[in-house]
Amino acid sequence: ALAEAALALGTRRGDRVDLVLPSDGQVRVIERTDASRPRRGARGGPRRGADTAGHEVIVETARGRSFRVDAGGFWQVHRLAAQTLADAVAKALVSTGFDPDAANLDLYGGVGLFAAVMGEVGGSSTRVTTVESASRATHHAARNLRDWGNAEAITARVDRFLSAEVAEASGAGGSFSDAYREATVLLDPPRAGAGAGVVQAIAALAPRTVIYVACDPVALARDTATFQAEGYELRDLRALDLFPNSHHVEAIAVFDRDGARAATDSAASRR
Repeated sequence: ALAEAALALGTRRGDRVDLVLPSDGQVRVIERTDASRPRRGARGGPRRGADTAGHEVIVETARGRSFRVDAGGFWQVHRLAAQTLADAVAKALVSTGFDPDAANLDLYGGVGLFAAVMGEVGGSSTRVTTVESASRATHHAARNLRDWGNAEAITARVDRFLSAEVAEASGAGGSFSDAYREATVLLDPPRAGAGAGVVQAIAALAPRTVIYVACDPVALARDTATFQAEGYELRDLRALDLFPNSHHVEAIAVFDRDGARAATDSAASRR
């Protein structure tokens, strides 16, 4: 269907054309300017300059749940990728003893795919805040997460959101509160990675567990070094070949704060 749509394009005015084939089987033709083309990690709809086809709301499915997303917004390209990644995240959450009552975060959260997995694992009262810079994606996330009363979708740049949280958590005298002590922070950054500033800010909040969904192993390696320097250890790493015949490899990395794993194992042994 995509090949047929490409052959039928003819002359177009935009700098480029995106052909999108959602799960409903109907190809969308989205004309882009360079400024309107969404990049990996830009989870929202098209920016100024894209045509209205990019703003059409479509519905995709993962783990039996429907997600609203713009046709021109970010969703995994491989038709089974969202399901596969969501399954891997669910397994990681269960293995780390996810606490649904903690101040859990879903960073670079898009339309709420992984926040929904947190809610699924933790139950209807799960507390999770998903943070995304694209307002249309955040709007969809709020709709997609409405089954969980304690879920919140915030439109903000991740670095700025974390800076504000660190400033609030530090309080008077510079000692951090325990607000995030039992929390899980999940992040799915763009191909360039989260970067040292974001990793250091996450570490400053001192969550018990960090689950990192990476689309570039080199960026993950850089950020892993920073996490380790900040007192986090790499507990588990799984690589997924979601894009066969390409060099792209996705990975799920799980980090524990020093001492957190020992405490969890001790509690499990007592049970």
